[in-house]
Order: sequence, then structure tokens, then C-alpha cells
Amino acid sequence: MKLKFAAALAALAASSAVMAANPATVNVNATLEVSGDDPAFSFFQVETRKVDATKTFKDFYSFHLDALSDVSFSVVSDPLYNAAGNVLLKGVAFDSITLISPELFAGTGVISSNGMQASFGFSNLVAGDYTITLKGHAIGKAGGSYYGDLGVTGAVPEPESIALAFAGLGVIGMLARRRKAN
Repeated sequence: MKLKFAAALAALAASSAVMAANPATVNVNATLEVSGDDPAFSFFQVETRKVDATKTFKDFYSFHLDALSDVSFSVVSDPLYNAAGNVLLKGVAFDSITLISPELFAGTGVISSNGMQASFGFSNLVAGDYTITLKGHAIGKAGGSYYGDLGVTGAVPEPESIALAFAGLGVIGMLARRRKAN
């Protein structure tokens, strides 16, 4: 009888250790999917990330750009409130959000005043590999969770590039007209 009780106690301790070992860091390779409605737009859905109570996290989302692109990223916590409007059961507060590439630091994002939303948008990022670093902590008694999305759009050409293209077309038109006259 004592042996069964000891085995049950050992199994309970082992399961508690596994539950406590919830990873405080997640590394995700964010594979961009092309939109069926707009081929110039790619996206990645950030799956719901659960964080244990009293835990901090530092998550990484890596992605690759094939060409000059505009990038936007946003995440939001979906807390459960009590009757007084305080986060009671679950919630996540974001502490920082950054975007880096292997060559350089690209910048930081914006975190809402209550800390439950984080986002950024960057224009004209060159082709290459990028990593989003998201840091935060659980604020609810039952932990917390967040979800979001990453959107990538082909960069809109600068006005100077458009003017240069029109100038080139004008020169080609002028040369074609001269040839036709001769």
C-alpha cells in the first residue's frame, strides 16, 4: 500500500515538473503565405501562445523577404476581466518588441498604454532574413495568452523612381519617333 502511494506521489511530482517546464521562449520560423486575393500580399498567423502565471517570455519569430517589402506585425492579449474591470484570470503584458536583421538593428515597435497590444510597421525593408523579438509577462492568475499576425506587402516605388521610369519612357518614345520620321 505504501509503495502504491509513493509511486502515485512520484508520478504527481513528475507531472508537476513537466507542467512547470512550459517553455519561456519560443522560436518560430514564420513561413509567409501568399494571399489568394492579392498576390502582392503575404501573411503569417501567429498562433495563440499560452504563458503560465508569473512567467516571463522572450519569443522569436523569424522570416525571410525575397524583395524590397513593407512589413507590419501586431499581437494582442485577450484577457478575461472580473466585474470591476481588472484582469483576473488570464492576460499578457508586452514589455518590448523589436525587429532585427543579421546586418543591422531595424527598430522597435509600439506598445499600448495598458501593455496588452504591440505592433510595428516598417517600409522598404531590403531582401534578407529578419527576426522579431517579443518580450513580456503573464499578468493573470491563470497565466495568459496572445495571438496576432505578420503582413508583408511589396514596397510601393518612391516618387523619384516613378519619375525616372516616365523619363525613360519619354526618351524611348522620342527615339522611336525620330526613327519613324527618317
